[in-house]
Amino acid sequence: MRAAFVEVDLRRIALNLAHLASLVPGTSVMAVVKANAYGHGAVAVARTALQAGAEWLGVATVDEAEELRHAGILAPVLILGHVRPEEYEQCARRGVSVTISEPEQTALAERGAARAGRQVGVHLKIDTGMGRIGGRPTDVLPLAQTVARSEHLRLEGIFSHYAAAGQDAGFTRKQTTQFTAALQKLERQQLLPPWRHIQNSAGVLEGPVPGVNLVRTGIAMYGLNPDGINPPPPGLQPALSLHARVTFVKRVPRGAPIGYSGTFVADREMQIVTLGVGYADGYRRGLSGRAHVLIGGMHWRVAGRISMDQTTVSIDPDFPVTAGDEAVLIGRQGDREVSAEELARVLGTINYEIVSGLAARLPRIYKPRS
Repeated sequence: MRAAFVEVDLRRIALNLAHLASLVPGTSVMAVVKANAYGHGAVAVARTALQAGAEWLGVATVDEAEELRHAGILAPVLILGHVRPEEYEQCARRGVSVTISEPEQTALAERGAARAGRQVGVHLKIDTGMGRIGGRPTDVLPLAQTVARSEHLRLEGIFSHYAAAGQDAGFTRKQTTQFTAALQKLERQQLLPPWRHIQNSAGVLEGPVPGVNLVRTGIAMYGLNPDGINPPPPGLQPALSLHARVTFVKRVPRGAPIGYSGTFVADREMQIVTLGVGYADGYRRGLSGRAHVLIGGMHWRVAGRISMDQTTVSIDPDFPVTAGDEAVLIGRQGDREVSAEELARVLGTINYEIVSGLAARLPRIYKPRS
């Protein structure tokens, strides 16, 4: 195994999902496993989420849906993002549902499903304030009518996406009002789809929404705060940790330069420990000289520039450390912790980017084994 790896606690993912479901009783759950399950590993997380009670899986691309189907996962899957014209036939053949926002997409999906000789499930996406993909709420009725008339399209759901849940209550209420009005319009025409969803993780934490019967749990299912910067709220536990083995230890004198361009110079005699992880693994170069790692239950600062495959750390000269020892770059060691949020603050970003940016070349180790 490589000198660096990601460890994922699947039990925590199951417990997080159960907690989130308890906040919206009577509502089904879509586990969002896009971006390799936010860096946690799509197939293992999908299986865990389904065993924990999720009824749907959400992905961003056809390739991500195909990975789940190739692994033998037959649960309902919705592609939340864009589908290329040539991919609708594949979606129909694989029983994967698609997002439709405009009439042109309806025609493309109809042709692709017809070539497959099957129906494809359709979820109508309306934009209530996010400003990305999605049709206007006023256009939802003719779009639903077009889908309902189609021989090869199955009107399966309607959804939108909160832009500021947990941050701007007024704006969120406005989005909810628009979405509810669209549902009522479809219901009056007997076109209300079986599945209605607008809540993301932040929305789930605020409780049920009338008329909604499906919620999408993304970042919160992984035990991280949807606001991107703060510790997880009560009831959620981070499931991911990043580890690296010490590959080399040496003692250096005061004045010794370390790393590219010698940006770090030892201000005293110290040990320099090399870890087998770098920016190609998603341990970002911007953390150079600013982040801490845990070795021997103590915090130590990254020394010098992070390389593509290696990171150097400065340690007191008499602290016991040898090659093969384990360092924790995200997670806990003893009673100390380096959180994804801490790294996000250093980089001026959010926890989503920290975990989803961990490279596929890092082995994922699951406990218990998936």
